Amino acid sequence: MQQSSNNYKKSMKQMLRNRGYIRVYIGVVNALAQKSANVDDERNHFAYFADTLGPFRSEPVENIYATGEQDFSKVDGNFYFLPRSADVVSFRQGLVTEELAGSIYVDFSQEELDIKGLTIDFGECYPVDFTIENDQGVHNYTGNRSAVWSTEEVFYKTTCIKITPLRMSNGQGRLRIYRFMCGIANSFTNGEVLKYSFKDYVSPVTETIPSQDMSITVDNHKLYYSADNPESALAFLEPGQEVKTAFGYDVDGSGNIEWIAENTAYLKSWTADDRQAKFTATDRFDYLTGTYYKGKYRPEGISLYDLALDVLQDAGINDEKEYFIDPYLKNVQVFNPVPAVKHTEALQMIANAGRCVLTFDRKCRIHIQGSFIPDMQAETNDQTVFSHVENILNDNKKYAYAMESRNFSIVDGSMNFMTRTGDFLQTGYVSESVADETGSFIKNPVIAIKLEAAMTAFGLGVNFRNVAPEEFEIHTYYQNTPVTSITIKDPDLTFASYEEFALFDRMELEFTKGKPCSRIVVDSLKIGDITDYILQYGADLLESPVGTRQNKIKAIEVMKKTFRDSTDSEKELRTEEILISPSSNTYMVYFTNPSYGFSAKVQENDQVTCQIEESGNFYVSLKFEGMNKETAVKFTINGFEYKTEETYLRTEHNPQGDIKVWKNPLISTWQQASDLEEWLASYYLGDVEYSLKMRGDPRIDANDIFYLELKERENPMICGYQNELHFDGAWDASMKARKVVLYGSTMDKS
Repeated sequence: MQQSSNNYKKSMKQMLRNRGYIRVYIGVVNALAQKSANVDDERNHFAYFADTLGPFRSEPVENIYATGEQDFSKVDGNFYFLPRSADVVSFRQGLVTEELAGSIYVDFSQEELDIKGLTIDFGECYPVDFTIENDQGVHNYTGNRSAVWSTEEVFYKTTCIKITPLRMSNGQGRLRIYRFMCGIANSFTNGEVLKYSFKDYVSPVTETIPSQDMSITVDNHKLYYSADNPESALAFLEPGQEVKTAFGYDVDGSGNIEWIAENTAYLKSWTADDRQAKFTATDRFDYLTGTYYKGKYRPEGISLYDLALDVLQDAGINDEKEYFIDPYLKNVQVFNPVPAVKHTEALQMIANAGRCVLTFDRKCRIHIQGSFIPDMQAETNDQTVFSHVENILNDNKKYAYAMESRNFSIVDGSMNFMTRTGDFLQTGYVSESVADETGSFIKNPVIAIKLEAAMTAFGLGVNFRNVAPEEFEIHTYYQNTPVTSITIKDPDLTFASYEEFALFDRMELEFTKGKPCSRIVVDSLKIGDITDYILQYGADLLESPVGTRQNKIKAIEVMKKTFRDSTDSEKELRTEEILISPSSNTYMVYFTNPSYGFSAKVQENDQVTCQIEESGNFYVSLKFEGMNKETAVKFTINGFEYKTEETYLRTEHNPQGDIKVWKNPLISTWQQASDLEEWLASYYLGDVEYSLKMRGDPRIDANDIFYLELKERENPMICGYQNELHFDGAWDASMKARKVVLYGSTMDKS
């Protein structure tokens, strides 16, 4: 779920909502030109602090170095001193010419390309008059008044573009390019968008591949999109181009529009007539069609994190900006090979084995994110010998000792005398430090909560014993980077915060001021209810929820698969006859069963040899040598096939019902099977499915958690695994959801 202000949340619950807004961007970008664009031309002369790659990758320029140019540098705290050499340049600057008013050459790897439009961000000091020269001639542009300049002209048969400034807005200045896009981004708002729909599906237990489908219909009376016009934008659209959609909402009815994070999808199809143009877009996985063959049995183990990286890189996804893998998976080791399946299915197996959800974020990045309530561990820098900081995370009864702490010890039967033997009762947290007369500490006591995996939480509860501090701070971190910081003053003994804590894996409570001459004593601490979003009648729901009770689950069986070396002798795995030549002398061989210990030999030809260049359990790459022309070659690969054993962890849940059998070939230990079974049970024991008709909220994503208001019944927690949003000037939505059960049980091995 996307973050929003409290004003937004409150206003969206009103019976009469304010106006909603839509903003759609469809990039008419020549992907081949954008990918091949470079400034390696020897005619370019850039300043030593220039960045020659960032402008083509849309990497932002945020911190600018002050340089000696007319009316460029400002003494306003927003400019930085130049480093003395290129080795210590810290901030991206984009392309910056060495000379004042210098030219910039952009090459396209000698390919003749037709480029529909250019979009260039020149920065605050931009060229007013300039020329753009390509292979076909010179294009003159005058009177520019914008840092971000664009044109819809078509640059035909282009291998190189030369940009020459004739007059700069700041007089004598260098030519800068912060962003260079081979195309244009068409923008549509409420006046042009006729219909919009977006369906978002995510399996909460990664049982299937996630999907996103977007449909946009816009007004086309001006025939901007025309199939009959070779210079129309329609002629330059390509599958896979980015489509971005953002929604805004007038939170107070006075034009104060709050925009929700935009959604990115990839163009799939388009049609147009004289009245309207329709575009469909889909998710990243729709274009990820390759197969992963590099699965390998590893007796020493590999982390799920590294395994996911290997799958992504094999699929050609190397830029870390295109994916997110939960760092928690670095601590989860697996041994079994990933079978020969599509890259998407391999990622699905990895996510499921790590109790993660596989999805996309709003930038359509692939996300493998932990989807369970993580184990938590409490620690501190300051506690007495009889303090048990680890106990504050459980609900067990806490005892207290009479001690030196002002207004703490009371004569009501709840205090215990200190033992002399060191056999202490189960207390909560008690600080060693005592505040002075002003409430200050020599060293502030800190309670730190470390999470097994990162989570987003709504709310925090702390129960203090007898005396609450005067002030404390809440800090959260993700991967050691600060996320949230809140100061609390004069809390009650039972403190409750309803703040939203964005994704974090560590929380610290630092007690900055106590009651004079008192210790900090905490009996319990609870992080979040997972969500603060309640789907209510009238405010959110258009109709009464339709609930369907699923069959009860009698038992869940999780397969544990183990591999061992073969006890059989080496055998023939493949014999094949192929045509090879000196220019095409490599060949890939694939296997159905996981195999190892390969050897390869050419049959019936003493002149040609082959050797194994690379192999996994499901493939071998052969390289042939010794032929001087195209030759028919027969080869044989020998090796061994792994022996596998499948056993099942079975957990009983009901006397009668269905038996759910779960097979993930990466699960190889009882502990992994037990963790996975408990996670699956939280989903399958929530045996009620809901269909909801709603007013719609653009900040909702699939796999979000809610509380559902039910008449005369307790509000259940639900997970919305499919969300479909529509907009035609106002929102409406439908959702499919399942009841969530937070579950824990013992296991039975069979």
